[in-house]
Amino acid sequence: NSHNKPEVFVHSKRGAQYHRNVAEPLIPILKQSGYTDIRIKGGGRILRCDDDNAIKIFGYSYGFGQADHALAKDVVERSGKFVGYTVSWSNDGY
Repeated sequence: NSHNKPEVFVHSKRGAQYHRNVAEPLIPILKQSGYTDIRIKGGGRILRCDDDNAIKIFGYSYGFGQADHALAKDVVERSGKFVGYTVSWSNDGY
């Protein structure tokens, strides 16, 4: 990141057994793109249902703790990749 301004990424991987399996492959990609101060700020689950145009963000990670799901919802909505989807979040569940 050329401006040294904090950026937030929301990343999901279908079928990942642990949150670590989602985060580890992403770190080298971010480093290669110029990011240097990479921090995993928490985890959770993301359920995407294309039939209902809905995305649900919830839960937590045993290893990384709970992510800021309200922030994750904002990142997903601002991405422009899920126009027409209802994005919701909750701190409930695992």
